[in-house]
Amino acid sequence: MSLLLHISDAHLYDDPAGELKGVRPIESYAEVLEAAHRHYPDPDVVVLGGDMAQDEAAATYAKVAAMLPWCAPVMISPGNHANLGALRGSLIPALKSCSSYSDHLDLGLWQVITLNSHRTGTISGFLAVDELERLRTILEVTSEKYTLIALHHHAYAIGSRWLDDISLENSEVLWDLIADYPQVKVLLCGHIHQAFDTFHEGVRVLGSPSTCIQFRPRSDNFGMDDKSPGYRWIKLLDSGQIQTAVERITGFIPPDLNNNDPY
Repeated sequence: MSLLLHISDAHLYDDPAGELKGVRPIESYAEVLEAAHRHYPDPDVVVLGGDMAQDEAAATYAKVAAMLPWCAPVMISPGNHANLGALRGSLIPALKSCSSYSDHLDLGLWQVITLNSHRTGTISGFLAVDELERLRTILEVTSEKYTLIALHHHAYAIGSRWLDDISLENSEVLWDLIADYPQVKVLLCGHIHQAFDTFHEGVRVLGSPSTCIQFRPRSDNFGMDDKSPGYRWIKLLDSGQIQTAVERITGFIPPDLNNNDPY
């Protein structure tokens, strides 16, 4: 059995007083990390699910890494709020000071693959041809490995029109690829700021809460939920099955849930 922690959508600012909808992301991120570390001090891998730095600044990415309490392997699935240059130049080197970094991790019976669905200038996601080919190349030679794929943008409709409009644009291409490789057991995403759990074509499809504000489920338009921040844990069982749940802290609920201004 291997333990994976999914920490997603922190939306940090370099300025510790920075706020998002009345919540200070750095404070909620710190409390989520503390709670996760208290319950799971020795994960086998931590996946950062994207949108970690709201201001996309190098100093903020360094802070994302410095606050992590684990010296475990760390993986990243970049989101729409991403500066890939700063991420590669700041976050990844900072992670390597204590942890190892990879976009493909062998866990014995399981493997974890992270994908980059970021496309500059758009909120929705897109998997470039070379990213899809990288995925196919790995899957082609690892048929014996149960596989979890993590990316930021959701590739399956969650029933919230405004979020589904900014999901993974070429999700059908991804699903067509996955159909050729039955070892793929889990598709994990961030982006949606809410817990989500279903099956599609035999694959477990999971979404995780944000460590900051939460989005209202099954809403046609942007709306915030009255749930607190959290994270997801996943136990990758030797049988190829998983156990998973979302854990939440308390507090950090936006003071005005009707504030629908863009951010």
